[in-house]
Amino acid sequence: MSISRTKMLQVSKCLIGLAVMILQSCETVDNRRDLLCGNWESVEGKPDVLIYKEGEAYKVTVFKRSGLRRKLKPETYLLQEENGNLFMNTGFRIDVSYNEATDILTFSPNGDYVRVNPKPDHPIGEQ
Repeated sequence: MSISRTKMLQVSKCLIGLAVMILQSCETVDNRRDLLCGNWESVEGKPDVLIYKEGEAYKVTVFKRSGLRRKLKPETYLLQEENGNLFMNTGFRIDVSYNEATDILTFSPNGDYVRVNPKPDHPIGEQ
């Protein structure tokens, strides 16, 4: 059985197209958000945060102190993604970014956060 050069090119194009579709269907956003899960504390004295997965959603709980007695009041927001950028909406948009190499989480107006208990398999935890 011999296949002409034209037919071989058409089959090759179809296989490359199929490979591209399969690669694009892989979910990398969830893997990135999984890296954010855990307890975080601010390096600038801002409220601590907890990021966790609930069902298919990722949530951010901010632990604020309020009132005269400084009672702890947690507030939870949905961690959302738009055009590859993570953010949460607290009445205004707060962008969230993560540097995997240094294990530092950054909230646009609140600065940097470090993980409270670094993961054992993370380079920061191997000191």
